Amino acid sequence: MAEGRDSTKDRSSSLTELFGLQYDATVACPWCGSESTRVSNPFGGTVSEMSMQCNQCKSVFGWMKWQDKLPGQ
Repeated sequence: MAEGRDSTKDRSSSLTELFGLQYDATVACPWCGSESTRVSNPFGGTVSEMSMQCNQCKSVFGWMKWQDKLPGQ
């Protein structure tokens, strides 16, 4: 990675390029309740999970994909 690059911004841009805006939605953080969250990785620890990160408390958590629903649907 090039020196001085913002990896969070780069990751968000990459996700948007790969998946369009379908992942540009949020869910509430299970730790602090904030709805200011983002998809950190659309591929979580299992096939049915995506990794989310809270912008407020910085916690990372898994969000289960059920019935083809994405965050915010």
